[in-house]
Amino acid sequence: MARDRPGPQGRKQLNKNQIFKRDRVRNARTIRAEAVNFDDHKTPGNESKRDLSESGGMLQINDFISSREYEIKQLQLAMHKSKTAGCTRIFQALPRAMRRRTASHNVKRIPKRMRSRALREMMKNDQEITAKGKSNKGKNGLTTSQLYRAKMSVQLLRLVGKSTSMQLALPEEITASGCHLRTKIRRLRKFIKAGNRDRPQCNNKLGSYDNSAVNRLAPLPRGRIKYLKRQKFFTWLPTHIWNAKRSHMMKRWGYHLAWSPTQKCFRATHRIGGNVSTSDGVLCMDTSFYGTMLISGVGLVQAVSALTAKRALRKKYRDSKTWFEGLAYDVKDTSIILGPLELLWVDENLVLLRLHPAIYTTVFSALRNTFHDDVSIQDCRFALGSIVLKGAKSLAALSSILRSSDQCRSFEQLKSVARVADQSVFPQRTMFAFMCVDPRHLGAPRSITDPRIPTADDIINLQTNFPQEEVAHVLIKLCDPHARNESYKNQQTLKELAQRRRELLGNDPKEGLKNFIPYIADKDPAFPLLIIRRPQNDDWLVIMPWFWLMPLWFQLNRVSRVHNVGLRQVQQLRYERRSLYFPDDYPFTAIGYAENSLYKREAASAKWNRKPPSKRVNFEKIINMHRDHVPAYSGEMGDYFSCDWKLLQILRNGIKYLERNGEIKLCSPERTTQFDANGARSINVINDIFELYKDLSKHESGDTPPICLSNNYVNESSQKSAQLSITETPLQVMPISCTYLERGRSRDNARIYQIPEEHLDYWKRLDKGIFRANGKLEHKVQHPLPSVTDLIGFVTSGSYHLGEGRSVANGYIDAEAASKQSSKYVVIRNVGTNVYRLASWSHVSL
Repeated sequence: MARDRPGPQGRKQLNKNQIFKRDRVRNARTIRAEAVNFDDHKTPGNESKRDLSESGGMLQINDFISSREYEIKQLQLAMHKSKTAGCTRIFQALPRAMRRRTASHNVKRIPKRMRSRALREMMKNDQEITAKGKSNKGKNGLTTSQLYRAKMSVQLLRLVGKSTSMQLALPEEITASGCHLRTKIRRLRKFIKAGNRDRPQCNNKLGSYDNSAVNRLAPLPRGRIKYLKRQKFFTWLPTHIWNAKRSHMMKRWGYHLAWSPTQKCFRATHRIGGNVSTSDGVLCMDTSFYGTMLISGVGLVQAVSALTAKRALRKKYRDSKTWFEGLAYDVKDTSIILGPLELLWVDENLVLLRLHPAIYTTVFSALRNTFHDDVSIQDCRFALGSIVLKGAKSLAALSSILRSSDQCRSFEQLKSVARVADQSVFPQRTMFAFMCVDPRHLGAPRSITDPRIPTADDIINLQTNFPQEEVAHVLIKLCDPHARNESYKNQQTLKELAQRRRELLGNDPKEGLKNFIPYIADKDPAFPLLIIRRPQNDDWLVIMPWFWLMPLWFQLNRVSRVHNVGLRQVQQLRYERRSLYFPDDYPFTAIGYAENSLYKREAASAKWNRKPPSKRVNFEKIINMHRDHVPAYSGEMGDYFSCDWKLLQILRNGIKYLERNGEIKLCSPERTTQFDANGARSINVINDIFELYKDLSKHESGDTPPICLSNNYVNESSQKSAQLSITETPLQVMPISCTYLERGRSRDNARIYQIPEEHLDYWKRLDKGIFRANGKLEHKVQHPLPSVTDLIGFVTSGSYHLGEGRSVANGYIDAEAASKQSSKYVVIRNVGTNVYRLASWSHVSL
């Protein structure tokens, strides 16, 4: 093929395809304008006034906008066209969430409005088109599921033939030599079916049943036999298969959970789940791994009082049925905090309790052992499922997929406020409860057509006209195992619903086009559903029976601008609200302390060990970290891969001990370390404190947290030796949130130092800014270094805050050292560095 010859002006001539593409882009970016004669737009009686005057007259806004209406529409049209002008294939114009190379051949994976063009492009390129409505059978005529079953049967039979113990366990006729393969398979299936007769009887074709237990832990939910071996130690949530295709998964606390979507979503999470003014969608997560238990009995008040330190007995929680969010305490010792707790008084004799799975079994066992004769506990971990929604469209998304089975005031209230985007305007007790129709009755999500805009009266009616009796009736059904099991009666399959939809469309096309299968009370099931607002988290919690979660989840994710998230995004949202996330930000609890010193430490240590020596930080050779030095350590202080709370406890308690006994010295060059008659190390200088820490770190690895909250510590009056008082007295800490006042980014496990009095003026001057001669801000300044004794805390969660535009860190500092500070300034240093950043701190309430 001959090359294109240069044009008359030395430029290469373009072929027809290149000219077509250039003209298409040029036409898309062309904005047409219309010449307007302003004299034609004079209004009668005001001929002397002009829209635009050369002498700077008054601009008539209405006339000017109407005259430029054509240009504004052309600008919007050009912006819309130029967005997809460079796309040569339809798969390049797909939404961001659907851009997958593996699905670029499947027409069913793209929106319907794009399928005709996709078919033309695929036929033009002789690309294979996936047939619609046909099963993907192999060469042997079997589907994938049939092939899997056949292979598994052959493998089981081979295993039976090799294992003598399995042959003895089976009937004699199955292992007979004259038995054919099909006969063996048939008899094996009968044998398996006979062994499953003890399973609960279901009142539906989907196998849904209520899996709860009274005064004992409920058994694990039985799943499909195909995935039975994978759920031996870690239970799958109802949405596991859906999430496993779209998220990174992790195994924790006995569940297989979604950690984070495979798509990058840090900014999207901030925009949707953060400020209401920027939110235009919904973030949803399956939170069924949170354990739910129902407590009743004569000892209910005593049990709730001991578990919540009498906080949940207040009138607004017990009488007004407000959702309680607080801390769970040990029922025998209120000074021991277990973790966060959520509670709802259903009635005077029944309480609904939600707990994190890390502390669920601990609380369950403690209540049974302490109040075994006075309370009755119903384990509903696998009987009640829940979904959490956050974002401006949360109620709008729910109202587009939910329909009430009968006339209900609570559902009418939901419809009246569904279009309210600002969640902060809702009262503290905002709750909706009604009997819900199967969400699959809707062919597609459809918003409730209510032309009336919500007013302040609708918000006030949520509190003044609260339907107490209707909500209580639904809550009783939600907490009753027989009512939950009855809600599964006649639960239909997708094929049955599709058949009803086809019959409806054939008999009455007008009714069929309404996109809703009519609810028949005698035939169709209805289930109790609770929607409640959580004030502290500023989100919505939806609670329903376990096997109704999946139909609702599928319909919810068909709503536009609904995104699924994982535990990582939940932690990000808590971080951006400057609140604590369990268990990472709860080091004063046993679970939080183990999370920091065991799980996260092992992960960080393994990541560091995988790197070659030339590519990893040598923590022992970091210099210029402090203004002074003690012989007991070199390089980084404490554990490199975690927040070393044991070091902080020994250091701060040791400094307080030395302050009571006289002057503090770093080391004593005239004498070595001394020991008393019992062999315990004498504490005389700071170096002895670090030597004591090194001795304990070699032998001791207790599970008891060495720190406690400042307002939850009980002082012990027993006399102890110096070493025991330093190592066994818990250090009182307080949670804080630090905001960087200069550039830089905080990391997890960063060290927090107090500012000495002699350096305070310098850091205050740095806060106002140190400028160069040309007026620019000077960043490369030599900061004064703190002392080793100025360490007062650690950062548990540190990252970049998109809302603040700077780094923000959550952590804990010594409460006594914080009370002595004259300013709210600290300096923070990341692990493995010698760079200090100035930050201001504020107290975080639990």
